[in-house]
Amino acid sequence: MSRSNVWSIVLAGGESTRVRGFLKQLCGGNGLKQFSPIIGRRSMVQHTLDRLQQLIPAERILVVVAAHHRDEASRQLAHWPQQNIIYQPANRDTAPGILLPLAHITYRDPSATLVVSPSDHFVRDETSFMESVNTALRDLKQHPNEMVLLGMTPEQGPETEYGYIEVKKQRTARAVPVAGFVEKPPLQLARRLIQQGALWNTMVFAVTSAALWQMVRDTVPALYNAFGLIQAMLNSVHAPRFIEHIYETLPNINFSSDICAPMAGKLRVLPVPNVGWSDWGTVASILRSLQEIGKFDAFRLRLEECQVHPSWYAAPLAEIHPQGQVTPDPLFASLNNESEAYLSPD
Repeated sequence: MSRSNVWSIVLAGGESTRVRGFLKQLCGGNGLKQFSPIIGRRSMVQHTLDRLQQLIPAERILVVVAAHHRDEASRQLAHWPQQNIIYQPANRDTAPGILLPLAHITYRDPSATLVVSPSDHFVRDETSFMESVNTALRDLKQHPNEMVLLGMTPEQGPETEYGYIEVKKQRTARAVPVAGFVEKPPLQLARRLIQQGALWNTMVFAVTSAALWQMVRDTVPALYNAFGLIQAMLNSVHAPRFIEHIYETLPNINFSSDICAPMAGKLRVLPVPNVGWSDWGTVASILRSLQEIGKFDAFRLRLEECQVHPSWYAAPLAEIHPQGQVTPDPLFASLNNESEAYLSPD
């Protein structure tokens, strides 16, 4: 596997249901998390693209976006190679969201290796996180028929809003076989999973295109056939309408539960040390990350200045109970400086 055939898919088609109202008041616009500048001046998708470019050039990073978000995507991604912005005609959950850009990639490069990443997750220590992505790619050289997921070490304790990856043997610093998946467990089960060595599922993974297509073929053959037809049609002037027609017939298919879980024996997970990762799926998780980097108090002022209704954050504030100013580690200097400029009244 050469570095020249490593591509990336960035999933930017979500609707941000749980935090959309909060972000609409805070950041303006349509409140979509991936397009919101929650910290600093860059949106979450812009942070993600910049992070991935530490390893992969822009010409090999595809962003999949919902067609009805085209206006927002066009504004934020005006600088991006336009052939690398893939518009989905409808949201059919995460499996089609991955396979549509995968079809484009394998049409261009049949031997591609992939790094797949959500667009709207927060990563405090981006350099260390990308080192783990690079480690996953190296592991893939030894196990080219398997997928390597990045699993976050749950050093902050049990979390009931995340998915967990169970491991077959004692966790090490290297990738280990996956035993199974548990999605958003209740608190007691989350505690037990952590005691057993389970990891948070980041939904970031490395895989060869051939292995990914085979996983889909083995689990949802109708989906494999549908996107095989799409790939065959990509050079046709009729491709857009054909893709729309295919999407009209597709059911919702979740990548984790419908493809990864049945194929757990083909998956490996790489433990990632605490890099300040969060999926920012709730208001509380956003506030906790801001507390960690020492920007909680400034952000609270911003909430008041933007007249965000307290009903959005009163409970998370009570949950966090900040005790004085958090002193940022030097590791976060660049992020803090950007955040300071954004939050400054000037």
